[in-house]
Amino acid sequence: MKKIQISDLFPWLAKGILSFALLLPLSLSISCSDDSSEEGPDPTPEPTSVRLLSSNTRMPSGGTLSTEVTDALSGCGIAQLVDNNVNTDFATPQTSFSILWNGNEAVAVNTYSLTSSAQDAANDPKSWSLFGSADSKTWILLDRRENQTFGGRKQTVKYDFVNTRSYRYLRLDIESNNSGTATRIAELSISEVRLNIDDLMEYAYSFTDSNTTPMGSHYTGHDATTDEQRAWLADASNEPEVPATNRENLDWKEFSVTLYPTAGVPSPADVNQHGIGDCCAVAVFASFAYVHPGFVKSLITDNGDKTYTVAMFDPQGKPVDVAVSSKFLADAGGTIQAASGKNNVACWSTILEKAVMKWNAIYQVNPDINGIGTELVAPLFTGNGSSFAFDRGVLENDQLARAVSVCLQLGKIVVGGFNPGGVPVDGTETVSGHAYTLMHSADPDALFAMRNPWGGNPNVDGSADGVINIPDNLDVPPLIDLRIVEPGKATDYETGVTEPYIPPVFAPGTMLMRVAPELMLSGR
Repeated sequence: MKKIQISDLFPWLAKGILSFALLLPLSLSISCSDDSSEEGPDPTPEPTSVRLLSSNTRMPSGGTLSTEVTDALSGCGIAQLVDNNVNTDFATPQTSFSILWNGNEAVAVNTYSLTSSAQDAANDPKSWSLFGSADSKTWILLDRRENQTFGGRKQTVKYDFVNTRSYRYLRLDIESNNSGTATRIAELSISEVRLNIDDLMEYAYSFTDSNTTPMGSHYTGHDATTDEQRAWLADASNEPEVPATNRENLDWKEFSVTLYPTAGVPSPADVNQHGIGDCCAVAVFASFAYVHPGFVKSLITDNGDKTYTVAMFDPQGKPVDVAVSSKFLADAGGTIQAASGKNNVACWSTILEKAVMKWNAIYQVNPDINGIGTELVAPLFTGNGSSFAFDRGVLENDQLARAVSVCLQLGKIVVGGFNPGGVPVDGTETVSGHAYTLMHSADPDALFAMRNPWGGNPNVDGSADGVINIPDNLDVPPLIDLRIVEPGKATDYETGVTEPYIPPVFAPGTMLMRVAPELMLSGR
């Protein structure tokens, strides 16, 4: 006897049950308010766009925010992305999608932020790209982030980028999340922060502009470079004299050179001061590597015969080539005392330092490189000696932080120092009479970071590569001064930097700081 199935009697019912069973897992596994089960009919689809007035605080102007996502979770539509409420989310089962802004006017945006939802971190966006367009057809990459994490739930993370062009259309492409069943974003904000410190310039002093040479006031009054001088500078066999301060204990010794020892790219970690008191010069080199690594590579030509030609400028701002050999200053035991990479590797910073010595052998602006100033070093390579300073105590914490942030984003060379020394900061202590490279900090609670060109700091190991995070609660104004130098030719390669410097990870033996005792005492 044939066994009767319910599908034989009510085929429509079987199909209905099957359809419901197929839909049930999605509707029960994901909801906007939480991750609990919720039965009921499918909700009305969320709108895919929302209009914002010019008075809104989330987008750069009035306009329309939209997405191609048609399966946003109930109550988690595009409007929740800009409702100024971290307790609501834009949520979709998609892991890659786009969010489009069509503004009523073009704006030169340069900052944005994302806020994590209250839900599982697995649902946070992980990688994305931000594009701008004038016509919604040709898109220009403005910023890209990969493998991002948020510090917690309902946390806002700000992302700055360098941009001076105005765009009416913006597109945020979410490319992946952290393996969650949905992608959730509580808030999105995109805006323009005017990159200038005009209101702070009344506190600036020590300007080095010159009406007679782009190299700055320190280089005025020099005659044009002769053909004989050019020929001497371009011949690597012509060695400069050992600086007067170092003649008793250092001499030239040949070393093997690895131009870019840190993953083949110029890095601040390649700048480690040892026995020469030129902290301002090496702090400038570290700033070059941090803000303009492509520029550093453009400066040096490997001649293939253990010599290197460095592109520099003479006192009148005219290009001049300076060739150096692979002989660098070393002590009687043969240990390199010139600036070097980790583990005593002669590299690009070693070459630039020697090029400054050889340059001064001809022009005699600073024949003893010990004590050379920031504003004298940078223009030798950039061709622009315009600079100014902020003295200790003239700016409040937020003003000082803004000066550093804005100038780095504009590609300027920013070097500073502490006075007095011996002040506890970030697990170490300050060194006075000594130059540091200013950087964005990886610590969101810090004002900025300062890298010691020693490649380390007193009383700590070298794992942080000399980087000190300056806390907001530090009594900063009476402690820190700044020298800011125009980037000149360097902006042909990079326009600025918005990311913090993350030191490479080195083996314990290579992290050790090695600085001549007399320099540590004087802070040179």
